[in-house]
Amino acid sequence: MKRNALLVVGLTLLACRAHADDFSLLLFGASVHHGCSTCNLNQDNPGAGAEWAFSGDQDRGRWFARAGAYRDSFRKNANYATLGWRREWEMFGPVIAGIGLQAGYLHGSGHNGPAALPTLSLGTKSFALEVGYLPRVNVGSHHPKTSVTTFNLRWTF
Repeated sequence: MKRNALLVVGLTLLACRAHADDFSLLLFGASVHHGCSTCNLNQDNPGAGAEWAFSGDQDRGRWFARAGAYRDSFRKNANYATLGWRREWEMFGPVIAGIGLQAGYLHGSGHNGPAALPTLSLGTKSFALEVGYLPRVNVGSHHPKTSVTTFNLRWTF
């Protein structure tokens, strides 16, 4: 896990030198599980990822690609690669709020296959908190359906 995270961080930093406005470092840290008080799911989910915003603008939204690795709710390593779109609006001063959707492949978190995650973000042009939400999903054969709220930080260089 640590090796994967260091690799992602290293590649991100190298790539950022070429197009600083288009690359972001993602830091994962937490999730909250709703609807299952006896599941004993891990809510500390450290990890890292990288984002490359490759198309679009402030007015129409930006398209991006992401990849990352984190410690999942079952205390195992999880990896993902997604494509997504995010639209942000200036609220007041330097504060920006946004909505987004990403979809791709998830290997881990009790799932190996296609997955999607809608997000809300709040922050500045270079640093934002992203909150994702998955409605009630089956998290394994011995767990009832639960919903998950995820939290990560996005640092754009």
